[in-house]
Formats: sequence, C-alpha cells, structure tokens
Amino acid sequence: MKRLFQVMALSGLFAFSTLAQDLCAQSSDGKCFKVHGRFAVYTGDGQQVLWPIGTHRLLRVISGLEIPCRVLDDCSNIQTVGDYFVFGDFVVCPLEKDTPDAMRGVSIKSARNLRRVKRK
Repeated sequence: MKRLFQVMALSGLFAFSTLAQDLCAQSSDGKCFKVHGRFAVYTGDGQQVLWPIGTHRLLRVISGLEIPCRVLDDCSNIQTVGDYFVFGDFVVCPLEKDTPDAMRGVSIKSARNLRRVKRK
C-alpha cells in the first residue's frame, strides 16, 4: 500500500511538471511571458487588446478570452464590456513573430489578481 502511494505521488509530480511545461512552451514565435497589464475591448471594432503597463506596446488577444471575460461577466455584450478595463497579471504566449510598430497576437494562458475598473 505504501509503495502504491509513492508511485501515485511520483506520477502526480510528473503530470504537474508536464502541464507547467505546456503552459509556457517555447514555440517558433517565442516563449510565453508574464505581463502586468490592462485588458480592454474596444467598441469601435470589437478588438480585444492587452496593454503591458509601463510600455507603449499593445498585444492583440486572439485566444484565451474566457479568462478576462469572466471578470467582465460576458464579452459578447459590447455595450457593457466597453465600459470597463480588467487589470491583472497575465501569462501570455505569442502566436505571431514580434514585429516593431505592430500589435503582436497572443493567447492568454492564465491570469491572477484580476480586477474590473470602470472607464472614465
């Protein structure tokens, strides 16, 4: 019984390390990275954008929208979503090469410390 418990514990550790590697895997477009930023949906064109705070850069969110959209209640209602920002710590993975003076497409893999703030 003790041996079975040890085997199960080791297999759990292996599964966790594999999962962690998948979340921040190196791709041909770059490695996943952490960003403290502001997520917004722009009502003019419906584009979902993540601004890394303290930079002049914008990241276009292509996938992983369900994470910040939970904080906004529902991203499908453009009228109410456009009234708020979501601030937090995001882990994003690039889906496109980094090109100067262009928005880079990313996927949100995880987010922490999210808070919704009314736009002024």
